[in-house]
Amino acid sequence: MNTAIAHTPSDMAARARFVPGYGTILQMSTQLIAEHVGGPGLVLVLGAGGGLELEAFAARMPGWTYLAVDPDRTMLEAARERARGCGAAERISWVEGRIFDAPPARCDAATCLLTLHFIVGEQAKLETLRALRARLRPGAPFVLVDLCMDRDAQDYGLQLDRYERFALDSGADPELAVSTRARVRDVIDTLPPLREQALLGEAGFGDIDLFYAGLSWRGWVAHA
Repeated sequence: MNTAIAHTPSDMAARARFVPGYGTILQMSTQLIAEHVGGPGLVLVLGAGGGLELEAFAARMPGWTYLAVDPDRTMLEAARERARGCGAAERISWVEGRIFDAPPARCDAATCLLTLHFIVGEQAKLETLRALRARLRPGAPFVLVDLCMDRDAQDYGLQLDRYERFALDSGADPELAVSTRARVRDVIDTLPPLREQALLGEAGFGDIDLFYAGLSWRGWVAHA
């Protein structure tokens, strides 16, 4: 399940109403991976449900194959359907489960887009990142994009206000914007940006570079 707006339609327009520059995030993610994997390569996509990342990557890089991992059967089936629609299904291996259920393949790159905030607890997040790194070749790039809010900060309410206001100004249904704000507040386990970046280092990643910031969203590229 790869978005903090999991109960909205899994299409580009819906995602972009809640995530500033979502289409550009996919473009930049492809570019950052392609710097190291310009030709054939196996890319691990953690949180592949819905299939938007797979569709975007497959369109830009026809030589890549994918290990698609997601615990949500409904979202994974939506991803399968999208992959069939864009002609990429034969290039994708599917894992219904979490990263620990994925085979110990040595992948050439990995992504985790709009997903880590669903994992509750710093230790669980760290274990997830370590398990992902263990499935990468040395030096392989990893792109992480996540919603990063400090729940203990004095301006936490302001961050939530901005999240909701962006969605409303982008054309989201008002009831959905309000319910999604409540979901972020009550369900999603966000961390401050610096703490999330530190987890990458603790998981064994190096060369950590911030490449994206949009309101409370952050994106890093790091290397195993």
